[in-house]
Amino acid sequence: MKKSILKLEACTTNGHANTFRTIIKTKHSRVLFLLLKVNHTDCTILNCFYVDRNQCKTGAERYCSKPLKLQTFQFKTDDLLSVIETELDKKFYGVEFIQTEQSAYSIEQYIQFKTENKKYRFLIMVGEGESYNGLPMRLRTRLKNKLHRSIYVELAYYKEKNGVVQQCYYYDRKYKREDSKVTPRQLVSCFFPYSYDGILNLINNEICCDFTHMIITDRIDIDCNTMPLCGAV
Repeated sequence: MKKSILKLEACTTNGHANTFRTIIKTKHSRVLFLLLKVNHTDCTILNCFYVDRNQCKTGAERYCSKPLKLQTFQFKTDDLLSVIETELDKKFYGVEFIQTEQSAYSIEQYIQFKTENKKYRFLIMVGEGESYNGLPMRLRTRLKNKLHRSIYVELAYYKEKNGVVQQCYYYDRKYKREDSKVTPRQLVSCFFPYSYDGILNLINNEICCDFTHMIITDRIDIDCNTMPLCGAV
């Protein structure tokens, strides 16, 4: 098995010297941005946030989702891999400090460069009813998000160009109360723009997915089989 090496890329950030950054995927498939200052034997974490949350936001709101387990921000450089393993849920077996052509990129440019989609990922929705804005007025799917949780989603057109989340819940676990439906806690929007982009933004940003396109069909019986139609399957 190939052992993972932490590759830290040199960068120029807010006048700090000896700064390095990287984007890592944790063992729970979360994507993290990490910015470090390394001064010989000492290391300081300058910034760390989830890249796969708040994707439609800008400025400080874009970077406000911090990993709660991360409590150690200053430590000896020799302890870097231990801190990442215990507090950021990713095990590396070595460190490389490298120079790249992206050293002068802003955070936004760097994230876009590192995370741009290399493949198409299709959100499959089953449509019913009349159409609005080229979309059926009821859309349903079963998907598996990047955290490998199976989720049922039901959307519908509401009014004034907006859609509404009618149902959204996990169905891959049994909870203490029978027939209880647990909604993903990241889902905070009830209404959203009823369009292709509006639906993709809702699913990607609030249910932790990374779809690039949406396919609509009426040829799948979504009720006869609970297997996810799309996502991390």
